[in-house]
Amino acid sequence: MPKFPTFPSLDFSALDARKLADLDDKLVSLARDAAYVSIGFGVLTVQQLQVRRREIAQMLSQRVDARKDRVEELVKSVDAHFGSIDARLTSLEHTLDRAVEQLEERLPEQAAAVVGQAHGLAKAARQQVRGLIRSA
Repeated sequence: MPKFPTFPSLDFSALDARKLADLDDKLVSLARDAAYVSIGFGVLTVQQLQVRRREIAQMLSQRVDARKDRVEELVKSVDAHFGSIDARLTSLEHTLDRAVEQLEERLPEQAAAVVGQAHGLAKAARQQVRGLIRSA
Protein backbone atom coordinates (compact mmCIF):
# COMPACT_ATOMS: atom_id res chain seq x y z
CA MET A 1 0.00 0.00 0.00
CA PRO A 2 1.50 3.39 -0.97
CA LYS A 3 2.37 5.80 1.77
CA PHE A 4 0.93 9.29 1.30
CA PRO A 5 2.92 12.32 2.43
CA THR A 6 1.74 14.24 5.45
CA PHE A 7 0.89 17.86 4.87
CA PRO A 8 2.19 20.53 7.25
CA SER A 9 -0.29 22.21 9.52
CA LEU A 10 -1.10 25.87 8.89
CA ASP A 11 -1.33 28.51 11.60
CA PHE A 12 -3.65 31.40 10.76
CA SER A 13 -3.45 33.07 14.16
CA ALA A 14 -1.22 35.88 12.80
CA LEU A 15 -3.54 36.61 9.86
CA ASP A 16 -4.69 40.25 9.76
CA ALA A 17 -8.13 40.55 8.14
CA ARG A 18 -7.60 44.26 7.43
CA LYS A 19 -4.78 43.40 5.04
CA LEU A 20 -7.14 41.07 3.15
CA ALA A 21 -9.49 43.99 2.41
CA ASP A 22 -6.56 45.88 0.91
CA LEU A 23 -5.65 42.74 -1.03
CA ASP A 24 -9.16 42.66 -2.59
CA ASP A 25 -8.62 46.16 -3.97
CA LYS A 26 -5.24 45.15 -5.33
CA LEU A 27 -6.66 42.01 -6.95
CA VAL A 28 -9.46 43.97 -8.58
CA SER A 29 -7.01 46.58 -9.79
CA LEU A 30 -4.66 43.90 -11.10
CA ALA A 31 -7.49 42.08 -12.89
CA ARG A 32 -8.75 45.33 -14.42
CA ASP A 33 -5.25 46.30 -15.55
CA ALA A 34 -4.68 42.85 -17.04
CA ALA A 35 -7.99 43.06 -18.91
CA TYR A 36 -7.15 46.52 -20.25
CA VAL A 37 -3.67 45.45 -21.32
CA SER A 38 -4.94 42.34 -23.09
CA ILE A 39 -7.67 44.34 -24.83
CA GLY A 40 -5.13 46.97 -25.82
CA PHE A 41 -2.82 44.35 -27.29
CA GLY A 42 -5.73 42.79 -29.15
CA VAL A 43 -6.85 46.11 -30.58
CA LEU A 44 -3.31 47.04 -31.60
CA THR A 45 -2.80 43.64 -33.22
CA VAL A 46 -6.02 43.84 -35.20
CA GLN A 47 -5.22 47.40 -36.30
CA GLN A 48 -1.72 46.42 -37.32
CA LEU A 49 -3.04 43.45 -39.27
CA GLN A 50 -5.54 45.69 -41.03
CA VAL A 51 -2.79 48.15 -42.01
CA ARG A 52 -0.58 45.32 -43.26
CA ARG A 53 -3.44 43.86 -45.29
CA ARG A 54 -4.07 47.22 -46.92
CA GLU A 55 -0.36 47.72 -47.65
CA ILE A 56 -0.06 44.27 -49.20
CA ALA A 57 -3.20 44.74 -51.31
CA GLN A 58 -2.01 48.14 -52.54
CA MET A 59 1.49 46.89 -53.34
CA LEU A 60 0.14 43.91 -55.24
CA SER A 61 -2.31 45.97 -57.28
CA GLN A 62 0.41 48.47 -58.28
CA ARG A 63 2.95 45.84 -59.35
CA VAL A 64 0.73 43.36 -61.12
CA ASP A 65 -1.80 45.25 -63.27
CA ALA A 66 -1.32 42.79 -66.14
CA ARG A 67 -2.05 39.82 -63.86
CA LYS A 68 -5.28 41.03 -62.38
CA ASP A 69 -6.75 37.57 -61.97
CA ARG A 70 -3.71 36.40 -60.05
CA VAL A 71 -3.82 39.45 -57.80
CA GLU A 72 -7.45 38.81 -56.97
CA GLU A 73 -6.58 35.24 -56.00
CA LEU A 74 -3.79 36.47 -53.76
CA VAL A 75 -6.05 39.04 -52.10
CA LYS A 76 -8.62 36.32 -51.44
CA SER A 77 -5.89 34.14 -49.96
CA VAL A 78 -4.69 36.98 -47.74
CA ASP A 79 -8.27 37.65 -46.63
CA ALA A 80 -8.66 33.95 -45.84
CA HIS A 81 -5.52 34.08 -43.71
CA PHE A 82 -6.78 37.15 -41.90
CA GLY A 83 -10.04 35.29 -41.35
CA SER A 84 -7.98 32.56 -39.74
CA ILE A 85 -6.23 35.13 -37.56
CA ASP A 86 -9.62 36.59 -36.68
CA ALA A 87 -10.76 33.13 -35.62
CA ARG A 88 -7.67 32.76 -33.46
CA LEU A 89 -8.30 36.14 -31.84
CA THR A 90 -11.88 35.05 -31.17
CA SER A 91 -10.56 31.90 -29.54
CA LEU A 92 -8.16 33.99 -27.46
CA GLU A 93 -11.05 36.20 -26.38
CA HIS A 94 -13.05 33.15 -25.30
CA THR A 95 -10.06 31.91 -23.31
CA LEU A 96 -9.74 35.32 -21.68
CA ASP A 97 -13.47 35.32 -20.92
CA ARG A 98 -13.19 31.92 -19.24
CA ALA A 99 -10.17 33.03 -17.23
CA VAL A 100 -11.95 36.14 -16.00
CA GLU A 101 -15.02 34.07 -15.10
CA GLN A 102 -12.85 31.68 -13.11
CA LEU A 103 -11.21 34.65 -11.38
CA GLU A 104 -14.64 36.07 -10.53
CA GLU A 105 -15.64 32.77 -8.93
CA ARG A 106 -12.64 32.91 -6.61
CA LEU A 107 -13.01 36.56 -5.63
CA PRO A 108 -15.29 37.91 -2.92
CA GLU A 109 -18.73 38.98 -4.15
CA GLN A 110 -18.02 42.73 -4.40
CA ALA A 111 -14.67 42.25 -6.10
CA ALA A 112 -16.19 39.74 -8.51
CA ALA A 113 -18.91 42.27 -9.38
CA VAL A 114 -16.31 44.95 -10.15
CA VAL A 115 -14.23 42.55 -12.23
CA GLY A 116 -17.39 41.40 -14.04
CA GLN A 117 -18.36 44.98 -14.86
CA ALA A 118 -14.86 45.83 -16.07
CA HIS A 119 -14.80 42.68 -18.17
CA GLY A 120 -18.21 43.49 -19.66
CA LEU A 121 -17.09 46.98 -20.62
CA ALA A 122 -13.88 45.65 -22.11
CA LYS A 123 -15.80 43.04 -24.09
CA ALA A 124 -18.17 45.68 -25.47
CA ALA A 125 -15.19 47.84 -26.46
CA ARG A 126 -13.56 44.89 -28.22
CA GLN A 127 -16.72 44.20 -30.17
CA GLN A 128 -17.04 47.84 -31.23
CA VAL A 129 -13.43 47.98 -32.41
CA ARG A 130 -13.79 44.72 -34.33
CA GLY A 131 -16.98 46.00 -35.96
CA LEU A 132 -15.22 49.17 -37.03
CA ILE A 133 -12.26 47.25 -38.41
CA ARG A 134 -14.44 44.79 -40.31
CA SER A 135 -16.40 47.60 -41.92
CA ALA A 136 -13.20 49.41 -43.00
